[in-house]
Amino acid sequence: MNKKLLSSAFLLVLIGIVSIVPISLFANNNLDRLLSREAAAEDIELYFSIIDQQHGNPYQYISRKEFRQLVDETIARLPESIPYKEFDVLLTQLNNKIRCGHTVVSLDTDFLKSATNLAQFFPYPVRIIEGRYFIDFEDGDLPLGSELISINEQAIAGMTEQLSALTVTDGFSSTKPIREIESRFGYYFFLKYGAASSFMVTYKTPNGSIHQAEIAAIEGNRMLANNYYRPVYKQHERYYHFTHLDAIDSLQTLVLTLNTFQANPDWFYEKLASRYNEETKEFDFENLVIDLRLNEGGDRRILNFLYEFIGGGQLNDPSKTVVRNQDIALADYLVGINGSNSSAEVIAKADAYLKQHFTNATEKGFEGEVQNWHNTFDLGIHWKGTAFKGQIYVLTSGKTFSAAADLARILSDMPNVTLVGEETGGGHKARTANMLLNYSLPNTGVNLQVPVIYEEFLNVSNQSTGRGTFPDHLVTQTYEDLLAKKDTAFEFTLQLIGQRSSFGTN
Repeated sequence: MNKKLLSSAFLLVLIGIVSIVPISLFANNNLDRLLSREAAAEDIELYFSIIDQQHGNPYQYISRKEFRQLVDETIARLPESIPYKEFDVLLTQLNNKIRCGHTVVSLDTDFLKSATNLAQFFPYPVRIIEGRYFIDFEDGDLPLGSELISINEQAIAGMTEQLSALTVTDGFSSTKPIREIESRFGYYFFLKYGAASSFMVTYKTPNGSIHQAEIAAIEGNRMLANNYYRPVYKQHERYYHFTHLDAIDSLQTLVLTLNTFQANPDWFYEKLASRYNEETKEFDFENLVIDLRLNEGGDRRILNFLYEFIGGGQLNDPSKTVVRNQDIALADYLVGINGSNSSAEVIAKADAYLKQHFTNATEKGFEGEVQNWHNTFDLGIHWKGTAFKGQIYVLTSGKTFSAAADLARILSDMPNVTLVGEETGGGHKARTANMLLNYSLPNTGVNLQVPVIYEEFLNVSNQSTGRGTFPDHLVTQTYEDLLAKKDTAFEFTLQLIGQRSSFGTN
């Protein structure tokens, strides 16, 4: 698959999960288009009603009283008229307070598509190291490793705190907001500070000298190809393929890179089966590296097959599940459910599903009777060989989210598994996800993705509430490694494997 096709593929993913381009930019390119105070207040009130009635557990990290107060304060601060861009910022910041990574404020798909044709975005990927922003790109006007000091007179110092308020994450993960800003820096900069046809950049080169340069803005699709979802500018193809398999024969190591779970499960079976000898019931490698650092989730059913291959037997990951409402609330504003349209038939099926599986009324809503939901996630593809019993190394980062974070959490308890990298962006103990409803706010066209099912995992280690899964070895890239184009966590893992091999532990 070539890089051009990759860019188109993950732009479609962006349309479904990211919400950072203001509607006003694409309405005759009029950044000054105004929304009346009454219309803005009406959409904010509707936003609260949807969250309050339909979200699986909106008050996990903030009380209803506190959130209602924030809503009231946001409405009270509204001017008589407000640009659409400022409204989007207000609603995004309010949405951040729920601390749910699956609750996403976004704008109409047509407007997001229009963004890809506009040359108004900062062009280069950045790497954030100890709060400082460095250019992580070799083919631009600024040298690799240059430290950004200011962009259009906007100081970089303190920018992480401002931009983090526009991100979404499960709980209080310290890594996900940073990786979110990195991977979508051009859009987040636009959302907070505005569009520009060019950017005056003050920067410090790796040798310490300070310079200024005016760099041209680029279209959204080119910017995204450089830094969203998979870094296609990286040289090794495992970084920019959806999935990739390669071997390091000298270390008897297989590297399975999973940059998404939005993939055909047949690929997993065929690739892994090709490394297995059915006669001897042995694999042709001793160590397995599973790279989940860029994986923001997808088809949760793939976990079943991967677990059969790695752990043997069926996956048992029981959870306590709750919904707040057995009916789809405020359906007049609904535009989609789990990627499908919101036809009467689709809504009826969703209602029936909730009534079938969530029957026990409680103070918080309705509890589900099923605990191991993976029993219902059967792709019809099962590993029939012997489970892999060698050493397994799982690479994680703040972008390891949703189903990918689930896999990291589940594998972390296995004795032959070592986690390397950063805290995951997905919650270790609980999260709200699964059935996803998409609403459209009538006055602004803003879309709101709301997860319906709150899930509290039962087989979890004792980690802090509201945090992700922590690695056994905390490894992040240093500035020196950035300059050397070194994949710090990956090379650290290979060193671990080499040390075990030298002592004959495999």
